[in-house]
Amino acid sequence: MVIVRRVKPLPYWIIPIIALLAGIAISVIILYVLMGASPAAVLSAIVYGFTRPGVVAKTFVALTIVGIALLVSFKGSIWNIGGEGQITFGLMAATWVALFTALPYINPGLAQASMILLAMVAGGIWALLAALPRAYLGLDEVPVTLIMNYIAYYIVDILVRGPWLGKHVYNYIRTDTIPSQVMFPQVPGTTMTWDGLFLLIILLVGVWYLLKNTSIGLRIKILGNNPNLLRSSGISVPLMVIVALTISGFIAGSVGALYLGGDVYRISYPVEVHTANYGYTGILVAWLSMLELIAVPIAAYIVSALYTAGIQYQILVGGHLGQLITAGSAIVDVFIGSILLMYTILITISEYKIKIIVKKR
Repeated sequence: MVIVRRVKPLPYWIIPIIALLAGIAISVIILYVLMGASPAAVLSAIVYGFTRPGVVAKTFVALTIVGIALLVSFKGSIWNIGGEGQITFGLMAATWVALFTALPYINPGLAQASMILLAMVAGGIWALLAALPRAYLGLDEVPVTLIMNYIAYYIVDILVRGPWLGKHVYNYIRTDTIPSQVMFPQVPGTTMTWDGLFLLIILLVGVWYLLKNTSIGLRIKILGNNPNLLRSSGISVPLMVIVALTISGFIAGSVGALYLGGDVYRISYPVEVHTANYGYTGILVAWLSMLELIAVPIAAYIVSALYTAGIQYQILVGGHLGQLITAGSAIVDVFIGSILLMYTILITISEYKIKIIVKKR
């Protein structure tokens, strides 16, 4: 019995659809068995998530940007699992601009732009630190970027407990609320902000142009398919690893600014408990898109709808306010875990098959 690659794999677009449907079905069963959750209530919450674009808009924008960020590095077979840490560093940088500079009071528009730009720079630097050991020491970037998520959490936690502890927080451990001048304005009838919408459009067009019309984009794709071709062409493979991962972190970092200026308006301790986990959830977005840029917004909307469904289910069953975030987040994790599991199984079955060889005596 041997495992061999299939001559004709399944069409690439079928796998995410089957994984999505099968993952939801498995989630309904798991929630029923473990929590006694009514399948009708779970499905009702899912329908709510998919039919409320205004409600899911904020999550959709964040997950689309994270999906774009991860797609850049995944195209080069650089598995950036550190989006969460890069977002956290972006959150830290944006908070510094909002709370510890005079820009919000001198020029609010410039302050908002600076929050986003500095957040992107911070995310890029944090990704660069993970890229260096991968490029020059050959260390696997998966555990490195994963560990750096927690390092980023703890750095921000130290700041919030120490020099950044707010003066008007009523014994809570958190920063002060950012000035109202730099809070991002919302698009009417939705939960997303104008800043997030404009940034999403810019990044979609920019990454499309990068991958389609630039030598850097071409080299990143070759890095993922045939790095030896880069070497034979005299192009530094370690340099391209650094470029791919740094661009990925640069884009992911912007979500930290959007999260601060359009959602939470402060950093609360411990940050790892109060995070929206966009960095981890974005991995599912990137995989469901099958690394096709045009499919990232579609995958992001699907995942955003499931994200919202987890919270909506708690509301339907009468969860208390203190339980909504924790239980809702756990339900989202069940959805995401089930879909990722089905995706992994299906992509393996699509690419490979078991062949039984009978030896003749």
